[in-house]
Amino acid sequence: MKKRVVVILAVLVLLAGGIAATRILTGGSLPTPEQAENVERTTSDENGEEAAPENSVEEPAGTPVTMAEAPVFTTTTESGLTVTAPNAFLQTQELSDVEGAVAKLSANGNTVCVALVDLETRRGLWLNADELMYPASSIKAAYCLYLYEANGGAAGMSATVEDALVNSSNDSYRNLYFAFGLSGFETWLSRVGGIDLDPYRAQQLYPDVSANALAAVWEEFWHFKTSGSAGASELAGYLSRTTSSPIGEELRDTCDVWCKPGWFPLDENGIPATNDAGVIDSETGPYVMVILTDVSSDLESIKPLIRALDAAHTKMCGNDVAYYEE
Repeated sequence: MKKRVVVILAVLVLLAGGIAATRILTGGSLPTPEQAENVERTTSDENGEEAAPENSVEEPAGTPVTMAEAPVFTTTTESGLTVTAPNAFLQTQELSDVEGAVAKLSANGNTVCVALVDLETRRGLWLNADELMYPASSIKAAYCLYLYEANGGAAGMSATVEDALVNSSNDSYRNLYFAFGLSGFETWLSRVGGIDLDPYRAQQLYPDVSANALAAVWEEFWHFKTSGSAGASELAGYLSRTTSSPIGEELRDTCDVWCKPGWFPLDENGIPATNDAGVIDSETGPYVMVILTDVSSDLESIKPLIRALDAAHTKMCGNDVAYYEE
């Protein structure tokens, strides 16, 4: 009898060993060391109930308030940027990126002027926005908008307007001036942008303007475009196809963009410029972007600032959480 018990026990031991070996060889239910490391460890409280995993992250208490919902404040940063946005925006990487891009453009003593305005919420960023700057060909959009509003269209000169805007032709722009003059444009620009043309500038077709004034012009364009007025669709079509535009090159793949760049080299005239301005109809709403600089004819140089400003607009008007409300 004792021998049978011993034999039975030996058989059971052999069977148990075989099952364990089979599990190991076939990758059965026994976890590998790597799997074991990924298993969440749980603990029990003093009542024996299972507690939360040690590596779990506790959700913030309260109701999340997004940037789009958060109250807005106006602040001037140490770098001189005026910011109208939720306070949480002041701690974002997006704002730091804007400041970094401006610092890089300003490193050689250049002046950088910025106006970014959301057309629905009025949130935005401004830097040196009231300083008068040489606009170069960026001003052509303002003159053509005046022309369309005053005449209900291009008054028979659509091809000339298209060439002046899409190809930035100076000859076509002068032909518009010869046909329609400057007096009406002076009155219009003063009304829309609060800018009086400099009577001492030899070429009145390119008057100095501020970033704020040009931003007001582009807001006027947005109202004209969305009004359904005569000629609005045609003008918008030209401004959606402008060549050499850094704003267009950076953002037209993802947004509808209407813009007009301008540039001029440093020469004996002493009016270098690298500019771009327009309206961007983004996923977080339409907004105006204006960049005016005295950098000598280098459109590539403002692309980092354009990307940073677009990301900043998305952040300040988007659905990222600004804070949690108790």
